[in-house]
Amino acid sequence: MNTRSDNGASGDNKESTSRYRSIIEAVRDGVFVVNLDGTITYVNDSLCSLTGRERNELVGETFDTLVESGLVQSGEFDRFVTAIDNIADGEIQDEILTFEISHETEQVVDVRISKHIRDDGTEDIVGVVRDVTERERRVEAAERKQAVLAQLYEIGADASLTFEEKTQRILGIGCEFLDLPFGFLTRIEEDVQQVVHAVGDHTLLQSGESAPLEKSYCRKTIESEDLVGMQDARKELGADDSAYQLFELGCYIGTKVLVGEKLYGTFCFAAPHDRDREFASSEREVIKLLGQWSGYELERQRFEERLQGLHRISQELLVAETTEEVAEITLERGKDLFSLPIMACWEYDAANDVLRPLAETDEAVQTVGEAPTFERGGALLWESFDSGEIRNYEDLTEHPGAYNPETPLRSEVHIPCGNHGIITSAATEPRAFDEIDIESLRLLEALVTEAITAVKREEQLAERGEALQRQNDRLEEFADVVAHDLRNPLTGAVGSLEIARETNEAEFFERVEQSLDRMEELIDELLLIARGDRQAVNIRTIQLQSIIEEAWSYIDTPNATLSADDPFGEIQADETRLLQLFGNLFRNSIEHGGDDVTVVVGPLADDKGFYVADDGPGFSEESGTDIEELEDLGGLSGAGIGLMSVIDVIDAHGWELTVPDTDHGARFEIRTAEQIE
Repeated sequence: MNTRSDNGASGDNKESTSRYRSIIEAVRDGVFVVNLDGTITYVNDSLCSLTGRERNELVGETFDTLVESGLVQSGEFDRFVTAIDNIADGEIQDEILTFEISHETEQVVDVRISKHIRDDGTEDIVGVVRDVTERERRVEAAERKQAVLAQLYEIGADASLTFEEKTQRILGIGCEFLDLPFGFLTRIEEDVQQVVHAVGDHTLLQSGESAPLEKSYCRKTIESEDLVGMQDARKELGADDSAYQLFELGCYIGTKVLVGEKLYGTFCFAAPHDRDREFASSEREVIKLLGQWSGYELERQRFEERLQGLHRISQELLVAETTEEVAEITLERGKDLFSLPIMACWEYDAANDVLRPLAETDEAVQTVGEAPTFERGGALLWESFDSGEIRNYEDLTEHPGAYNPETPLRSEVHIPCGNHGIITSAATEPRAFDEIDIESLRLLEALVTEAITAVKREEQLAERGEALQRQNDRLEEFADVVAHDLRNPLTGAVGSLEIARETNEAEFFERVEQSLDRMEELIDELLLIARGDRQAVNIRTIQLQSIIEEAWSYIDTPNATLSADDPFGEIQADETRLLQLFGNLFRNSIEHGGDDVTVVVGPLADDKGFYVADDGPGFSEESGTDIEELEDLGGLSGAGIGLMSVIDVIDAHGWELTVPDTDHGARFEIRTAEQIE
């Protein structure tokens, strides 16, 4: 706008500012208002803080100032302007755009822009700027962490070779280095040794062969804190040792393979004969390194599988529409990916301050029964939820705070998902979770938390969209109410003005002035209704006959007839509201009964009210009931704008409306609290 006040805003801008202030002061988000000409008409303190600019540097300036301030980077400007144009043209209701502010803090904000229609019908674009830096940083941190972990496990690996190929080559190199014919990698599970990879021609040391751990050389390696090397196995074990009798190995060297902190198996070399020398320290160090390499490589491979699995889970979570669906996907896919079948998920109920079960695996139900609702402090998982930290309980018997001291579970991991809830994974043996499990679950937590956040954000956006649509519908309806109620005095003013121009008589100019005064009073009343801040009715003693006549004088339908011959006394009412009531009832009769309709106004039999009737087509029984049940502008559908105003006036006075059945025409009976005297 061309005219600006001292602080850079026009008088209209000041009015707009005052209307927004009561709402804006209650939120911490940045808010700006731009008119359709591209001029900034309002900003709040939060926006000033975000942009680092003073209010007077923004208000009254063009929209380009937001680019200069850093709120919108120049590369995003066209996208932002396009969104505003689409909203201004009515193509979309609102839109949320995410931008990175180019400040030292590298803040990220969501900017939600939507159209606002002021009471005078002018349109503005309102932007709400929310700082989402923490959310974006958390997502970015999870993605960065996942990528870094994947890269660490790939360091030193040959991308052209599989783990099996690498292991076979390393076993061959180890055999050549030690001058021993047999090399093998084993996996130990449930007291069984299984050969995973092997070189050499020993019949029992081939891939896929297995033996009881108690009859294997590797049992010595598992029992030892360090690498085990036997120069002469017959001498060290004894000829009657079950392992020696089964495998007949003369020498052996082996080291444990740990994947994280969990035993995987052994990495070993052997020969059918004894060795002419002890295993040197350098040889022992090489074997240790090979065992560590195997563990690291298996750990990397396992983690890659986890990452790939997490990626697949994330793809499924992207299309989840409810928190229940997020939980079900997480548990069903997570139990297979992590080989942790006992899993459950609880959702935090803030209203009741409890953790309610959201989903659980079949194995969890079979092991401990259906998950309960946990009152605050009633279970160990509250400690993890309140702290926001993953808690790993290696042996639940050592924690007296367990929910069920008799539980068959021995170890458990609690994974809080922000303030949304918590996931648990459990096992019936102690120390069942290693570092890879914990890290994988930590990544899963990030995916689940973001998925639930996204689901709830979509739900909120849907609710906001519905609320905005309802608000727009209400505004349209209210505009109709305004137009309808102002039509009566406006018609009277126009008619009186025409006569006044022809006759130049003061009486008709006074009627024009009277009509305009009525319009001003109605506008003030309707504005109060729109703001939800209507004051109580202004009750005073009124001559009912004069109000009826004035209301009829606004009707520009010469062929219509008013019959109000019965003497009317005084009534206690709000003059403007009562005039509004009669005007709408009269216009309703004309709209439904035609230009030649006859309208009759008379007192009720006990003088506690009055009626307005016409000889038009009338209402059906259902329509009459619907009219009586209307309470506010929200019930406008099907009743007519004018009748809604009638209901509003009757409610404001505490009166009662009845629409009785009639043989013909329509009849409205308004019963007042006191007699009309």
